[in-house]
Amino acid sequence: MNMPLTGAAEPTTQGLRRMGVEVGLASEQALLEMVCEGECNALALAWSPTDRALVMPRRHDRLAGFPAARHRLAAMDWPVLFRATGGTPVPQSPAVINLALALRCRVGSSAAHLEWGYHRLGDPWCAWLASLGVADADLGPTPGAYCDGRFNVRIGGRKLVGTAQRWQRVRGCRDMALLVHGAMQLDDTPEALVAVVNAFQAAIDDPQRFQAASHIALRDVVPDLDLEAAMPRLLEGLVAGHAMPGLAAHH
Repeated sequence: MNMPLTGAAEPTTQGLRRMGVEVGLASEQALLEMVCEGECNALALAWSPTDRALVMPRRHDRLAGFPAARHRLAAMDWPVLFRATGGTPVPQSPAVINLALALRCRVGSSAAHLEWGYHRLGDPWCAWLASLGVADADLGPTPGAYCDGRFNVRIGGRKLVGTAQRWQRVRGCRDMALLVHGAMQLDDTPEALVAVVNAFQAAIDDPQRFQAASHIALRDVVPDLDLEAAMPRLLEGLVAGHAMPGLAAHH
């Protein structure tokens, strides 16, 4: 059943923005806060970094080898920044496109709201890829990928988009605010970004290593993409969305 969302604000219509990684992360959090404060019911933001950083959960700064690892990454011109969601380190650079969707939701008794949140981002993303002629886009895990999860957006089984989400209570009521985020590799080679994450793994003496073959860049499959022209359609699809049993978007 379609559940149209109202209250969408300016960020849903402006297409791709360019900003520093730190500003971009703060802008995503601001979307969630606006929904929590009841200022709007649906907001989407697409942004690409003008600089680069290795972004990770703050819990990493408690690791014994973290200070040395941070110094090593800084020497490689990859500063470390922190994010509010979980997972493992993820590189952010001008080769990455980020999409964040903030929604006000009525949460029922369903225990599947996390899965709903990921489908709420991933299904429109797969539909957008299909509209670009990508026939084998789906959601699923990708063994060997950094920050792997059950709801990566994949092309041919290789990770294109990593996803994460966060929920907070809307002020003064029982509704919940969802922030769901995806980071898509547009350009550059998977080898270049995987090497940065593996350098951090080595510096903290973590034996896990990630594989470039588990990742793919969008330009590898749609080399002639006009991103500026295609991005508004993706944003519109995310904001329109579809409701699923057990959860309803506030409208």
